[in-house]
Amino acid sequence: MAKIAEQSLQSNGWTDRADELFQQHRQEIYRNTDQLFARLMLFQWVAAIMIAMTISPRTWVGQSSYIHIHIWAAIFVGGAISIFPIWMTRAWPGAALTRHIIAVAQMLMSVLLIDLTGGRIETHFHVFGSLVILSFYRDWRVLISATIVVYLDHFLRGIYWPYSVYGVLSASPWRSIEHAGWVIFEDIFLVISCLRSIREMRFVANRTAALESSEQNFRQIFEEAPIGMAVVGLDSRYAQVNASLCNMVGYSEEELTSRTPSEITHRDDIDKDKQLTQRLLSETTRTCVEKRYVRKDGEIIWATRTACLMRDESGKPRHYLAMVEDITQRKKDAVALEEAKNEAERANRAKDDFLAALSHELRTPLTPVLMSAAALEQEPGIEPELRRQFGMMRRNVELEARLIDDLLDLTRVSHDKLQLLFSGPVDVHSLLAHSEQIVHSDARNKSLVLRLELTANEHHVAGDAARINQVFWNLLKNAIKFTPAGGQITVRTANPTPGQLVLTVSDNGIGIDQQTLPFVFRAFEQGDIRGLQPCSGLGLGLSISKAIVELHGGTIRAESAGPGLGAVFTEELSTVLPFPEAQIQASQPRRFRGKSHRLLVVEDHEPTLAVLTRLLRDQGHDVMPASTVQDALALASDHTFDFVISDLGLPDGSGIDLMMQLSNDYGLRGIALTGYGMAEDLAKTERAGFLAHLVKPINVDQLHRVLERAQVAAG
Repeated sequence: MAKIAEQSLQSNGWTDRADELFQQHRQEIYRNTDQLFARLMLFQWVAAIMIAMTISPRTWVGQSSYIHIHIWAAIFVGGAISIFPIWMTRAWPGAALTRHIIAVAQMLMSVLLIDLTGGRIETHFHVFGSLVILSFYRDWRVLISATIVVYLDHFLRGIYWPYSVYGVLSASPWRSIEHAGWVIFEDIFLVISCLRSIREMRFVANRTAALESSEQNFRQIFEEAPIGMAVVGLDSRYAQVNASLCNMVGYSEEELTSRTPSEITHRDDIDKDKQLTQRLLSETTRTCVEKRYVRKDGEIIWATRTACLMRDESGKPRHYLAMVEDITQRKKDAVALEEAKNEAERANRAKDDFLAALSHELRTPLTPVLMSAAALEQEPGIEPELRRQFGMMRRNVELEARLIDDLLDLTRVSHDKLQLLFSGPVDVHSLLAHSEQIVHSDARNKSLVLRLELTANEHHVAGDAARINQVFWNLLKNAIKFTPAGGQITVRTANPTPGQLVLTVSDNGIGIDQQTLPFVFRAFEQGDIRGLQPCSGLGLGLSISKAIVELHGGTIRAESAGPGLGAVFTEELSTVLPFPEAQIQASQPRRFRGKSHRLLVVEDHEPTLAVLTRLLRDQGHDVMPASTVQDALALASDHTFDFVISDLGLPDGSGIDLMMQLSNDYGLRGIALTGYGMAEDLAKTERAGFLAHLVKPINVDQLHRVLERAQVAAG
């Protein structure tokens, strides 16, 4: 164990302090033993005089007597032996010379006592006892000095005055050697004892140095810790506190150590604090809690307090150790972050509400235009050129509606609410041909060459045909927008591997710089368009297209060699087997020939109401129009209807409330016709009892299909 402690000390640089402690301890032993011998010398001197006076006080010669020489020897020789060592313990306490003089003097005192008692064997034990007391110095060298004195005394007196040492008139020289042998025999064990004591002293010094260093480190950590630290007694009073805690709560060390933690704790947290303290005594080894402290100036601060119970070696509680970290700023930051989050959410909701309202206001006037154009396009007997003009009007209104849809789609994408309506295998080639017809006039106006190289054998995918068409239309519009007049756009399809369809839209337009390329699918990003005419659009098409493609399990990427070198957009989708009848037919003029219905149409936009009423009547339906909630309720009370077609925003109420009342009172089912197309709007109309939700602008064909499905759903 001592060796381990020494290695630990050397490795930690504590040897100097251990040597210092060892020397201090040894010097203290030297001085204390010096004082012991000073008192012993004085006692022995007095004892020698008493012995001399008891054994041989006077010597008689006939009728005369005189004081025995032993008394004078005890007084003067004993004084000579004792006084000088006693003086040395005062003049040079702890010195090596003092120890050796005391050793010699102690042995001389033994010699005197042996002489005074006439060499009695009992007095010889004083020698052995003196050697034991000399070993108190834990310095084996003083035993050598003492042994030499004893041996010389016994040798010389054994030869010349054997009676004074052995109590006999003559003695063999071997007797002195025998006596010296017993002394040396004792010395051997006393030396061993001294050496063991020195090792133990060294071990104690090493351990004390280690403990001091550990305590110093702990105290330094305690005092210099950047967080508050405190030792709290079992009486719930601060025993020790560091500077950080004092600065944290605004009290001095003296003020804080005269208080309890409860006195500086916010009153609402005191009960919880006491409960945690009780748990430390009975259940847990550590507790951590966020609590409030009250500073000396009254300011409230937040802190994380971690506490543990310190126990002694027997397991009894000694005190608590608490670590306190100020988290006031963190709390303020969290509150500010929460407020910022709430503000951002409020602003986001306001944006969504604005976009919904804007789309409603933009869609409403488009509805009568689209419905009229679509109806006129399907009128039989009109001239082909006129039909093409009406078709052009319809397509442009639909494109305008698509821009409005992009605004709502962006919101749906940001909230992960963009949904697909899977309608079975979709013919990509047919959709591309349809998209090419839509943008053909734009390409022709810019003198662009638009080529379709549709070479893929597998060109059917599973998905939402309308959404896939939206992606194709966005890619083509994007290429037309950023390709200067006289340029070329090529659309290719291929099957690099079975089950995979790759579609590329490449152009020789302005290209994309490397800084912009990673962000082309970000909303409102249109890149550097210097040198071109201002471009239409909102910069949302590619962002929405990426979301749609990924919802279909595909990927889309953009590539460009740099500005002026064109761009290539590549879309990859998985193919499926087509249904035998799966193909998208070009729209042909047709007229509705289904069952006629009694319809209540509620719309506050007069042009839309007039066009919708006329077109539905032309299709054979019995239609009664209303522009307010009250008018609709009055008509419903006087007439019987199969369905109600209602706008949601009405002058005197909501189409939601109207639908709920008509459903409760008359069992009517309805179709919502509105400019609001957010997911929440669809959910509201479904809960209100609407069978379908149509977002303006619509054409009559859409309405007819919905009426057919509504008739089936209504039974």
